Amino acid sequence: MNIAIIFAGGIGSRMSSATLPKQFLEIHGTPLIVHTLQHFQDHPQIDRIAVSILPEWRDRFARLVARYELTKVNWIVDGGATGQESRHRALRAVANEAPADTVVLLHDGVRPLINADVISANIETVRAHGPAITSTKFNETIITSADGAVDEVIPRDHLYVAQAPQSGRLDTVLGVYDQAVADGENDSIDTCSLLRRYGHTLYRVDGPRSNIKITTAEDYYICRAFFDVIERNQIGG
Repeated sequence: MNIAIIFAGGIGSRMSSATLPKQFLEIHGTPLIVHTLQHFQDHPQIDRIAVSILPEWRDRFARLVARYELTKVNWIVDGGATGQESRHRALRAVANEAPADTVVLLHDGVRPLINADVISANIETVRAHGPAITSTKFNETIITSADGAVDEVIPRDHLYVAQAPQSGRLDTVLGVYDQAVADGENDSIDTCSLLRRYGHTLYRVDGPRSNIKITTAEDYYICRAFFDVIERNQIGG
């Protein structure tokens, strides 16, 4: 079994919108969270979907699930105070019903430019090797600076930007989340950080540079531009 876990429990504090959480902002008339979910809904290898959502927006989200016929959404879970807590709650809900060897793909609700090839590659990598992390080659020069002066220029040959999905077997992923809470950690940045902390080897999956997470207003406009290009190509084709 392969299950997508979509976390959309943030309030979008770095966005300019004061009325809607970022996952409900629309591009081409469709909320971002729906754009994201549609990729997993349409993928033949994805069996079910779990979504952690802001509790106060749960009813609105449930209406979107019905309106867009997102039939694979099997769990709607109240998000927590942190991203880690939101992901953990969704994992626990899935673990109540799914086998331990289920492949879970954890993905941001506001990362709507994922594609089918990346989803397939995550599943295949977990099955063949172990936990997987989607990433893309870093093309900028990296520097370190503590006080305004440049301390170090880091070669970029082996630098990658971590993206999502970040995937693994359900028992492995839930295990590191349980251990983190036991160790007093409640606000880790992402799943791959916890997997590495607790000794798991991760295997890289190539993702497109367009697979961005919408965090700021600038990200939203960049994402909208990508959607415009996709639409024009579809019309032209």
